[in-house]
Amino acid sequence: MQIKQINQNQLEECLEVIHKSFATVAKQFGFTKENCPGHTSFMPLEKLQRFYDWGFLMYGLFDDSNSKDQDKICGFISLSKVPERENVVSIHNLCVLPELRNKGYGKLLLDFAKEKSKELSAEILFVDFIEEHTQLKNWYIKNGFFHTGTEKYNHLPFTVGKAEYVRSRHALLKALTRPFL
Repeated sequence: MQIKQINQNQLEECLEVIHKSFATVAKQFGFTKENCPGHTSFMPLEKLQRFYDWGFLMYGLFDDSNSKDQDKICGFISLSKVPERENVVSIHNLCVLPELRNKGYGKLLLDFAKEKSKELSAEILFVDFIEEHTQLKNWYIKNGFFHTGTEKYNHLPFTVGKAEYVRSRHALLKALTRPFL
């Protein structure tokens, strides 16, 4: 597998991967366009385009094991700096196609995000997720993130969990002593 930066012409294919990947989550939690229209599984192309225009760094996971599939995107992740928090990068839409899960590809994307955040001089890599998705929450914790809290929004039928990966002890001390957002 190979991770490459996404260009604007690949956004539609990325969106297909995002939709297919997050559809399993929508099904698991009973999300529909009616009860959770903002869920990632229903994201319109315009929203992904807006993120691209805002400067989100977008990367695709490409299968390089077969020359026929070399240009096929099978995973996705995007990263952005968090404007309200200095030296923090946020993960968005980390996903792998359902048929390719449990092969270490998600971890490959996550490790890539850790390295990329280091290149961006970020001390903290932030992610939010469905708090009730304990398997995902535990996966982030297993991969070095620590759970920093939750937030409930009226427009979402779930609780948002928050976790951070901290690259240095200095950043960890800073994170532990700051007020919760």
